[in-house]
Amino acid sequence: MKKLLILIALGLFISTSIFAQSNKRTSAYMYLQNKQLEKAMLAIDEAIKHPKTEIDAKTWLYRGMIYYNIAIDTMPEVKALSANAAEVSLESFEKCVSLDTKKKYKNEVANHLMFLTNIFYQKGANGFQNKDYDVAILNFKKAFEIAELDGRFDTVAAYNVGMSAVYSEQSELASEYLSKCVEAGYKDPGLYIYYAKAEKQMGDTTRAFEVLAQGREVFPEESRLQLEEAQLYLETGENDKLIASLKESIDADPSNQNLYRVLGQTYENNNDPDNAIVYYKKAIEIDPDFRDVIFNIGAIYVNRAAVLFNEANNLPYEETEKYNKLKEEGDTQLKEALPYLEKSLELDPNDKIVIQALKEAYANLKMNDKIKELMGE
Repeated sequence: MKKLLILIALGLFISTSIFAQSNKRTSAYMYLQNKQLEKAMLAIDEAIKHPKTEIDAKTWLYRGMIYYNIAIDTMPEVKALSANAAEVSLESFEKCVSLDTKKKYKNEVANHLMFLTNIFYQKGANGFQNKDYDVAILNFKKAFEIAELDGRFDTVAAYNVGMSAVYSEQSELASEYLSKCVEAGYKDPGLYIYYAKAEKQMGDTTRAFEVLAQGREVFPEESRLQLEEAQLYLETGENDKLIASLKESIDADPSNQNLYRVLGQTYENNNDPDNAIVYYKKAIEIDPDFRDVIFNIGAIYVNRAAVLFNEANNLPYEETEKYNKLKEEGDTQLKEALPYLEKSLELDPNDKIVIQALKEAYANLKMNDKIKELMGE
């Protein structure tokens, strides 16, 4: 008889304990309804600790809802309840989905996950803008994870993970996510640019060229892809391919002054200043105030003059005729340089390099009035 009474008493104790935990869960929900989020959080965190209620999908649904409301609340005292409320909310909804075999709470979870995605996107964007790329990656990954939970592939989230990883030089992670975007058919030229950068960061320039070629097949007239390919040719010293690539890019986008600038610089780097000037001038036909290009043209003429003056100064004393000829040719080059140097100074009156170049040119050409004007006398 005593044994039976003990068993009955034990049964009552267990039942009471289960009821208490269920009551905790119900209390948590009621606190949530009344916007008493601290009490709701404490009650639901108790409910998930019990063996019976911790395996009930409803417990985790309520927990996800409570922490979601903490995450979106703007009051400092509520924010202080949990620094990672959004993450806890997501984990809770994930647990709810895994336990909800009959999909009883599917719609409620889906609605909350949609709004959670926006939270993670915003946190990721803030991290990216602040150049805190680890924060950006963490939150964009969470947004991607939510889509996976719903059976979707969020290409935008994956792209943002990859782009952030490129900026933080987490190349393998970048390659992983960006390649997924390519496979999913995400249409954005930037995808191929960042994917190629990731491969280049890992030292695989061959693969980087393949990625860019793939991108150009999808976006044949996209100048950014063409410029990125040109930059890669420049870095690998493949000048002939670089020039061919740039000319092809110009054919596709003849109004892009940057393409002419890069082609001009390429010729200049190849010790072909004549062609450099041709393409620099095409750039300023499009943009008359393209200061870098204007200065480059002036610098080419100045450098030519310097070579001629140096050659003249190294002649034997008796070779007066040759000296005068070289000096005259040098002066001609300086006169060609002047309009470009003066325009460059007009666009940036504080450029000390241009001021010094003009001062020396005026001195060589005996343009004393110009020197006084330049020096503000």
